[in-house]
Amino acid sequence: MIKITAPGLVIKEQSIGEADRLITVLTAQYGLVRAFSRGAKKTKSKKLAATSLMAYADFTFVKTKDAYSVEDAQVKEVFFELRQDVEKMALAQYFCELAYEFCDEEYESEEVLRLFLNALWLLKSNKKTPLFVKSVTEMRLMSLSGYMPALLGCDKCGEYESATMYFSAENGKIYCENCLPVGQRYCINASVIQAMRYVTLSDFEKIFSFTLKDETLAKFAEVCESYLLHKTQRKFKTLDFYRTLIL
Repeated sequence: MIKITAPGLVIKEQSIGEADRLITVLTAQYGLVRAFSRGAKKTKSKKLAATSLMAYADFTFVKTKDAYSVEDAQVKEVFFELRQDVEKMALAQYFCELAYEFCDEEYESEEVLRLFLNALWLLKSNKKTPLFVKSVTEMRLMSLSGYMPALLGCDKCGEYESATMYFSAENGKIYCENCLPVGQRYCINASVIQAMRYVTLSDFEKIFSFTLKDETLAKFAEVCESYLLHKTQRKFKTLDFYRTLIL
């Protein structure tokens, strides 16, 4: 029998029968941990809140044979406020789906866990708009996952910045007007480029600490989402639902 303890964020839950749950937890040290929690759905269960979707808790997992089970779970944060706002809840569920897509079992995920916890906290606290939080989270996640875009200058001539440049969602590179590639590309101004550079290159503590005007944020958000979708080559049901709420 193997026992491990770790704080983690529940990013997926599945009901098993009337009282049990199968949960997927994103942890810093062990990556994704899938564990069975017996009796977790019972009203009097001490694990009821800690094993719910988006709960952040201190977990003790026990592994017998090839499966983990939740021996204990002490809740730290449940982000209950997000459930009172349908847009924020949809976005939080999208973050959970992204975590499931980009993370894996037995793979150190400290920075990714930290990113999603900060994103959920910002949504809860109303310190940043949901669209801003979404965009920064997407771009930083791509950088952490090995898809950091090349933003230091035009990929062809090296021009650092001009009034108008272009970003290719296909290869994650920027180009000046004279070096446009064939394929999907987005016309972006200097403010969008600066925001992308800031999010990908700054220390973690700073990545959410800037502001963008509405028009610039809209373009920044379009580029971040498109880049993520192009690299993953898949659709996210939670993102599709989120879009129906903001259109």
